[in-house]
Amino acid sequence: MAVIIVFITEAIIVVFLGMILGSFSSALIHRVPRNLSWKTKRSSCPSCSSVLGVVDLIPIVSWCMFRGKCRHCSNKISSIYPILEIVGAILCLGVYLAFGLNVESLIVMASVPILIALFMIDLEHMILPNQLVFILFIIGVLRLMYLCIYEASLQIGDLLSNYILGAVIFAFISWFLGFVLTKILKRDSLGFGDVKFFLVAGLWLGIFLLPYFMIISGVVAILFALTWRAVKGQSIFPFGPSLIVAFYSLLLFGDYLGQLGI
Repeated sequence: MAVIIVFITEAIIVVFLGMILGSFSSALIHRVPRNLSWKTKRSSCPSCSSVLGVVDLIPIVSWCMFRGKCRHCSNKISSIYPILEIVGAILCLGVYLAFGLNVESLIVMASVPILIALFMIDLEHMILPNQLVFILFIIGVLRLMYLCIYEASLQIGDLLSNYILGAVIFAFISWFLGFVLTKILKRDSLGFGDVKFFLVAGLWLGIFLLPYFMIISGVVAILFALTWRAVKGQSIFPFGPSLIVAFYSLLLFGDYLGQLGI
């Protein structure tokens, strides 16, 4: 019984944290592509520019409390905000179920708003902003440092041979594939932002998950491309969302694939 109570309590904490991180991702999505500061400037209403107070920033609750409207000007607030908060909660809950509640899982959760922002920005602008990819890289470095210091399962040799080499190999293969496809198709087929994301993915996942990353991202990309063409009527589509889905999936389930010998 005590175990169940602890699990429920921790899950509630993680869900609330995820909603906060999802809310933070909405600020990144709005500000980063527009080169606005997301470090110091407080959030404001997109219609009347009124600075949001503590009540306005309570995840989901504030949106429901004011019926999806700004409490200052009564203009409608997009439903994308609570949706992003829910997505953040789901992603963080997934991390908790995979890793438990510990230092490593908290480091991984710190990547959630970055992943959400990269996903949405690439959908809208077809770019993976350097500053967000770099932040994801730094969080990955912090995770590896923690594992090397506090986890006996990861030695310095593993760090160099698996994760550092993985980052290099991931980046090289993506660049090479993009180069070949560009020559064949006579147009740019893989943006440099995607190559940099491959590098970061290699740092997080390690070289042994490269085949799975290629397969999952490829399958998701095909499905996404078909959907994109049906909805948008365009043949050119952002590849970043497929990479992010593959990255998050393997971050949670990559170790299980290795244990199963798949």
